Amino acid sequence: MIEIAIYFVIGLIASMLGSMAGLGGGFLAIPTLVYLGVNLQYVVGTSKFMVFINSIVSTYRYSRRIKFPLKLYTCVIVPMILTAYLGAYLVVLLPTRILVIAIGLILLAGSIRMIMSSRKPQDSSLKNTSVEELSTSKYALAVFSGMVAGLVAGISGLGGGIVNVPMFIYVLGLNPHLAVSLSMACILPSALSSVIRHIIDNVIIWNIAIPLSTGALIGGWLGPRIALSIEKETLRKIIGVIIAAATIRIIIEALTG
Repeated sequence: MIEIAIYFVIGLIASMLGSMAGLGGGFLAIPTLVYLGVNLQYVVGTSKFMVFINSIVSTYRYSRRIKFPLKLYTCVIVPMILTAYLGAYLVVLLPTRILVIAIGLILLAGSIRMIMSSRKPQDSSLKNTSVEELSTSKYALAVFSGMVAGLVAGISGLGGGIVNVPMFIYVLGLNPHLAVSLSMACILPSALSSVIRHIIDNVIIWNIAIPLSTGALIGGWLGPRIALSIEKETLRKIIGVIIAAATIRIIIEALTG
């Protein structure tokens, strides 16, 4: 019962913070589960199932307040689904130690992006760019963002938002509220694609995934409500520092054996 309660709390906190910043929750669940001694190959699949549940709940919550741009969403999500499935398949093929280092570097890079994204864009006109004003090259960048985000999501168990959120804000020029909500909507189908692959490969520990996902039901409900009422730049910077500290520890442990 104590272990179930611990996993529930992890799912609650990870999903709440993840949905607030548009990152899904894997960024916090993965290093925490690794710290608790869960095998990394099972951590990725188990965390992805929690991210999937979180994305369902938080996307519904955001959609009640923010309208998603369908064309931009399609440009991101189609390549994201394809590469997420590929990334999930690679999890089974890669050696565990290499996988630890790869995921650690991905998380560390993502945390730096989050800390950097806490700064307001130098060109303030980018902050309020409407979706209708996006050029063809920006839509091409959206496709590229989806490809990279899906691959990262499939390999590491992240929701892909660690790539998408900074891209949406600083490259496409979307305001932070729209960027975070769109990122969570993009996570949903890509997470489903990865979960299917993980189920096929039998790398989900269900007695951990179920309490994690139960916590995600509540965290995914609370996160968007909080996000829409506070300043997200400060929150992302704090989360970025936490991720950086956790992933540096993981990388050092992997390198030292």
